[in-house]
Amino acid sequence: MGGKPMDYASSGVDIDAEGRAVESLIGALGTSVRAPGQKGAPVPLPGGFGGIVEFGDSRLALATDGVGSKLQLASQMGRLEGVGIDCIAMNVNDLICVGAEPLAFVDYIAVPKTDPHVHSVLGASLAEGCRLARVTLAGGETATLPGIVTELDLSGTALGWFPTGHAITGEGLKSGDALIGLPSSGIHSNGFTLVRAVLERSGAQLDEASPFDSEHDGRRVVLNPGSDGPPTLGEVLLNPTRIYVDPLVDLVLACRSGNGPCASADIKAMVHITGGGLSNLLRLHETLGWHIDDPLPVPPEFRWIAEVGSVESREMHRTFNMGMGMVLAVSQSVAGSVLEWLAERLPGTRRVGSVNNDGRKVTHADPSVVFEHY
Repeated sequence: MGGKPMDYASSGVDIDAEGRAVESLIGALGTSVRAPGQKGAPVPLPGGFGGIVEFGDSRLALATDGVGSKLQLASQMGRLEGVGIDCIAMNVNDLICVGAEPLAFVDYIAVPKTDPHVHSVLGASLAEGCRLARVTLAGGETATLPGIVTELDLSGTALGWFPTGHAITGEGLKSGDALIGLPSSGIHSNGFTLVRAVLERSGAQLDEASPFDSEHDGRRVVLNPGSDGPPTLGEVLLNPTRIYVDPLVDLVLACRSGNGPCASADIKAMVHITGGGLSNLLRLHETLGWHIDDPLPVPPEFRWIAEVGSVESREMHRTFNMGMGMVLAVSQSVAGSVLEWLAERLPGTRRVGSVNNDGRKVTHADPSVVFEHY
């Protein structure tokens, strides 16, 4: 459609500024009141995908996140069936990255006005997310805050655990390790400020048929069950975030018990591709780089966003998952067996690249997609 090129910053979210703000926040927090050796003492872990604390012979992992501005589209359409799944997914997928098995979840719902129907739909969605993540919904909090919030907000916190000494940290990475990509179910829950800006430019209606063929291998649009026709544009954009407990937690547990396709130590790193896109890979090692030479197929909604918004390829890969929701780094010697194990459980999973020692950067089959700083 042409027009001025769009990006995440101009639509309202500056990833670089957010990174600086987070650094400022962390710098002001100070040290923990719990000393090493005490339950609850912090355990440093590279990557920042979850907070780790001591708990005797175990480690507890915590992650907190929300659904973000995807909620605005869901509220606009009156289609909240998937947002509870999104909320749980964004949390448990982070826990998986540190090698934790998710156990429990608590939610926080804030609304400007109480609506029993909204809470009922959210409750059903959260229950489905807990089923998919195999976690207990251990409690939550609701708040009616007129004057503070103007529309629904949903967030939560997930708790997981792993045995002491079994964290997945990325510290054992080395050049030549294989990268395995797991397909996403679509946009997941990142980049919707840009999505909404592109929607405004396009003039497309959320409740009308998608302006592109929404078929894509490895995913199903789940918000139109029983419909004879294709999903609407809104149903495609709101497709819930994929939860990777099955197969990744199963892989970790099988390998720890000696019944998996590789030794536990061969699982070097896991990366949840969320805000920041492929630059998330840089969180796991201070010197090594990552090369994606065979990326997963890109779902059609990303191509539509790029075309309508004139969004450059690098910006798309920095804002969205582009069809790859998780990346697993494993020893080269076991890549084939791990890939076979995963692909049987999640079709569309495949080897996408490798770790290299060409400097701390992410490179891609598309030469314009390069990230050197997170």
